[in-house]
Amino acid sequence: MVSMNVLYMDLINYIILICSFIPTWVFVVLIWQISSFDGISSQNNESNIVEFFWTVLPTIAVTILCFLNLQCVISDVLDVDCKIIKIVGRQWYWSYNVCEEGMYDSVMLDFINSVDKPLRMTLYDFHRLMVTSSDVIHSFSIPEFNIKLDAIPGRLNSLIYCPDRYGIFTGYCAELCGAGHAYMPIVVEVVKRDLPNA
Repeated sequence: MVSMNVLYMDLINYIILICSFIPTWVFVVLIWQISSFDGISSQNNESNIVEFFWTVLPTIAVTILCFLNLQCVISDVLDVDCKIIKIVGRQWYWSYNVCEEGMYDSVMLDFINSVDKPLRMTLYDFHRLMVTSSDVIHSFSIPEFNIKLDAIPGRLNSLIYCPDRYGIFTGYCAELCGAGHAYMPIVVEVVKRDLPNA
């Protein structure tokens, strides 16, 4: 599974191409101006040193920022050994596909913020949440976890999360997705990891 968007990588390659062409052209023109004795730069009203540094320093700053951005992108690509949970937003309930449990729907019950089958996550295990939608734009939001992933039809958004405390946590669809928007709560149970029988 590729977690990066191909369009984003094409955009990064295009920006790198532009960022490498512009400084190269500026340095060629600057060296040509410095080396010519009868050009504009030979007059006393300009400083070659100042022009050189106001060209070099922003180029170095942009290079450092591009390097830091690529480090952030590369760290997102690295795969951590984690459980994959596929989440599909539907009008107006959530479907979960957990590798151990299979696929099931989570529908609201008669009580507020209660569902028939909550999403179960194990404590201190990494989980990759892969969120999409089958119909309209939804938003998978759990405020206690600081998670908010948009569920967009035809697009897969992912996030790695590791629960750090036990409990039952409630969330909601944070996107106004239609008339049944208020009837699609999210309930997550964080449980203890099953230990193998000795």
